[in-house]
Amino acid sequence: MYDEKAMRAAAQKVSDASDPVFVRAEWGELKECVYGGYDQFVFPKFLQDADVRPSGAFRQFWYENQERDVRDADPEYFARWQHQIENTIRRLEDLGVGIHLPTKMSDANMKFPRGENHGVLTGWLRDPFVTIGNNVIELAPRSMFHRRQRFAIRHILAATMERGARYFAQPDSGADDSNEGLPGWGYLEGGDILVLGKTVLVGNSGNCSNPEGARWLQHMLGPDYDVQMVRVDPRFSHLDCVMLAPREGVAVVSLECLPDGVPDCIKDWDLIDVPFEITKVHMGCNHLVLNDRTVMMPEGEPQDALAAALKERRFEIIRVPYDEVYCLGGSFRCAHQPLIRS
Repeated sequence: MYDEKAMRAAAQKVSDASDPVFVRAEWGELKECVYGGYDQFVFPKFLQDADVRPSGAFRQFWYENQERDVRDADPEYFARWQHQIENTIRRLEDLGVGIHLPTKMSDANMKFPRGENHGVLTGWLRDPFVTIGNNVIELAPRSMFHRRQRFAIRHILAATMERGARYFAQPDSGADDSNEGLPGWGYLEGGDILVLGKTVLVGNSGNCSNPEGARWLQHMLGPDYDVQMVRVDPRFSHLDCVMLAPREGVAVVSLECLPDGVPDCIKDWDLIDVPFEITKVHMGCNHLVLNDRTVMMPEGEPQDALAAALKERRFEIIRVPYDEVYCLGGSFRCAHQPLIRS
């Protein structure tokens, strides 16, 4: 069972905030978000949905500890992981960002949707929902471990209705690994969705979101928005692994990882190309845009070249330790989903 008292308090915190829920674009001022929690981390079964995420030694660590609580598998690593997330949250709060955290997953939902342990990865909460305009949308992920993340934050999402949000849920993913190609079986994961004003990009690596999901999103958003698919190298999970839009007119991309090149809507932008190795191993495009002048990035030499390139474009760069988190295959953008970007 869930902690009812904690859930109600968290929902009330959302309801009590005065500003309307609204996300205009990736580079809008981040005022409020749902951020990944640091109390629970259980490795999922190592299925196809896990295969494209971790690299190197961490990949083997996950494979050898499927369905285990990371706190038990490696207490020292868990403490470092926990500290880096908690430290980042404190930094964001010091910068004036309102933060909402997930509750612990219930034992029953640990086995959703088919009685197997698909782990708890609520340290990364980009994928179970998205905010576009004043639409808060629960998504239907393809990845098993993303399908249940919504249960740890549903009380937060539902509370946005008190602040003018239109709260929807995409038709559920079911329990099959994949029903790719069948009518009505659309998949969407938040890491694939980039909001560029009225243009919404949806990545398609073949591993996560698919054309049927993009079709549903266009139908749900209506004619005011233009939803466009972007092909992504199948060695990656999501579009935000290979693309970031820190300011209108500036994009961070890994050109090698976009088989059809950049979308037409940004082809005339100032493009900063990130090498494949940095993109894959160090999540070199997956950073946290605070506004169109400020980007939060991990500390460490692999990120230095991009930090310098952004500084040349008059961005302020905030460096925070995050290597113990992004080694799983998700960095700062994967960790949060905005409720307000003004």
